[in-house]
Amino acid sequence: MDIAPLSIFRLCDTETTGFPPRAEMCEIGWVDFVLYPDGWKIEGEHQSRFVNPGHPIPAKCTEIHGITDDMVVDAMHPNDARALLARGASILGAHNAAFDRQFVRSALPWICTLECARKVWPQAPNHKNETLKAYLGIEVDGDPHRAGYDAAVSAGIFLHLTKHLSIEEMLALSEPDSVPLAMPFGAHKGKRFTDIPDSYLTWLVGSDVRKGIRTAAQNELNRRVPAKPAQPTRRSSAWDRSF
Repeated sequence: MDIAPLSIFRLCDTETTGFPPRAEMCEIGWVDFVLYPDGWKIEGEHQSRFVNPGHPIPAKCTEIHGITDDMVVDAMHPNDARALLARGASILGAHNAAFDRQFVRSALPWICTLECARKVWPQAPNHKNETLKAYLGIEVDGDPHRAGYDAAVSAGIFLHLTKHLSIEEMLALSEPDSVPLAMPFGAHKGKRFTDIPDSYLTWLVGSDVRKGIRTAAQNELNRRVPAKPAQPTRRSSAWDRSF
């Protein structure tokens, strides 16, 4: 992908009322990066806006992000939030983009800082935003699980990633359909799929990990199924006069 100078990479985060397909956004946050001759630079401060999801926010979700119905009653419509996040950007990104892109619904290219972090720092305790914040020494003030704060933490992770990966490499790692050769995280992190037990591969196939990982697991399971012996071809007898 050719990226023109002064292109905008918008790293975003969404707080929601649950999981698709019945849930909706109740807050969006983002940080803009601009491509200058000497690299990507943060443009301004992180931003956030409330979004009216069009239905009550479940109490279990409010317990996580602290957003209540009263806070979003006069907020923007989800479609306006989607347009705002995509406007002017050349690339979008998120930490666990597979989740956020379901709500943002933009056809722009996406970078997943989670998938890239799993590649660059396989030794990290885990790859959650808050864990990587401490692991990388990122300083951000605010409340976790609020969209502006989470986007700012992801922005710090992105800046560290740029020391190890190009944008093109990040885009390739972030493609949900890309099939890896080795398991990028979890109990078998770093192992080739050929060395992972059947039970774990079967679990991966039925899990919610990205599509490429599920494909790699299924491909390996298929490879392990013994090929059925070919059935001998029946030859007509030279004395068969039934025709």
